[in-house]
Amino acid sequence: MKPILHINTGVGWSATKPLCYTLEREKYTHRGSVTEYNMLYYIFERKYRPEHAQYYWETSHSHRKGKDFIREDTTLEYYIEYMKSKVKDGYRGVSDFSNSNLELPSYFLKEIAPILQDHFDITVTTIWRHPVRRSYSQISMWYKLLTNQDKAPDSWQSNDESEVERWKKIKEEYPDSISYWKYQLVQEDPSWKQIFLPSYVEIYKNYKSAFPKVLPLIMEEVWKDPSELSKFIDHPIPTMHDNVYYPERGTSRPEIPGLSDQWGSDLQDLSEDDLKYGREKLNWLYEEFKNEFGYIPSSW
Repeated sequence: MKPILHINTGVGWSATKPLCYTLEREKYTHRGSVTEYNMLYYIFERKYRPEHAQYYWETSHSHRKGKDFIREDTTLEYYIEYMKSKVKDGYRGVSDFSNSNLELPSYFLKEIAPILQDHFDITVTTIWRHPVRRSYSQISMWYKLLTNQDKAPDSWQSNDESEVERWKKIKEEYPDSISYWKYQLVQEDPSWKQIFLPSYVEIYKNYKSAFPKVLPLIMEEVWKDPSELSKFIDHPIPTMHDNVYYPERGTSRPEIPGLSDQWGSDLQDLSEDDLKYGREKLNWLYEEFKNEFGYIPSSW
């Protein structure tokens, strides 16, 4: 029997880590060395955008050099063997919760799917949170780290003086996280939107075109009742791991160990007017979701 490789496609700040911790706690899949490997995205970059792959290696992966999983010459074959080596006794397989998985295009997924399926039984989840609140959490965290470089982790710091100056100007022009979030909601740069305002439906379609077992999860619904998830993976999931975002508590969130990305994200509480503004600017995402799935979650 082949081990399971469980791939989660993001979206970040939608309780991806608590979902990963749930599957590990219930002995479905183990995360191996880390929650996010980012290897599949790096493999994609190396093949289709080699110049950007070098930049990605020097920046995004700089804090991971020296770890046992990442190599500058990482290939799909290496990824397969590495993930196999991380399957632990008592677990059905291993998981890859890299949020960069959401950026993989359908043509690349179709290319790697049959190869991965030769070695693993693949299950895929993509988890989505209230679009307005999720976008604010991510952009607020981004604002926090870019405008407080002295407190940012190494992977977020820059030695580029022009970038540092640009980030200082951001703080001058946008004195708080909500004003910066509102500004970013109307940006049209495709690369920005793919990372910070990704299309839930596009992610789902990309993976559905390549893999037979793909489950879209609404964060607010699966934390209320995990039975759909349990049925999908054919494994008992009685309850979900603690989750800062369920229920939504804004700045009153608890500091749950292992979830600093969650409890460190929302710098301010969104008002009803803020939520209304966000809903208007992200209406395309809601309509896209409704057209694909026939409804809009009541929690949104």
